[in-house]
Amino acid sequence: MRTPWLTAVLARGGQVDPGLPWRAGPAESWEDELRRGHVRRVVGDVLVAGDVGVDAVADAPVRAQALALLLPPRVVLLGVAALWVHLGHPLAAPSVLQVAGSRSGTTVEVGGLTVQTSRVRPSPGEVSTVGGLRVSTPARALLDAATAHPQRAGRWRSALTTAGLLDEDAVHDASGAARGRIGVRVARQALSLPRSAPPRPVSPSAAATP
Repeated sequence: MRTPWLTAVLARGGQVDPGLPWRAGPAESWEDELRRGHVRRVVGDVLVAGDVGVDAVADAPVRAQALALLLPPRVVLLGVAALWVHLGHPLAAPSVLQVAGSRSGTTVEVGGLTVQTSRVRPSPGEVSTVGGLRVSTPARALLDAATAHPQRAGRWRSALTTAGLLDEDAVHDASGAARGRIGVRVARQALSLPRSAPPRPVSPSAAATP
């Protein structure tokens, strides 16, 4: 049964779907409800109702919708936070969100998280949409994350592969497209990638001379 506090939160601003994330405001207003299991934290100050269930919180669209509440419109989520949207566990909810598409070089605090704007922008082919939020693809997110955290790159790559989320050709393509960027050499070493993408196999029909 929901408490009067939770009923008031859900009613705030009109009709609210309790199965979707919402921002609850200052932590002192909901920490007790969190301990009682009336709500679940998704990330930062974004919650879902406690009776939504763990499985819903574990869904990529819910994670994306939660972060979308904290970010400016039309940005692209990058790096470790993008990996968290795609993969969820075993990654912990991020405390830092790196984005592209807003004013570069800015850092702001939103909902208990740090939002940093990167000068590096993924190409259109390296962006996917999850739950209405634009995020870098698993391959691009992995490469970007590996530049900052090379010691974790192998574990993330293994988890993405196990989940069926990683296209190895896309990883090599992302590596080739990142040539010259700061930290890419470290990322390639951590992911055991060659300096350039391996040649794609050519079908006999394509190689045949007319």
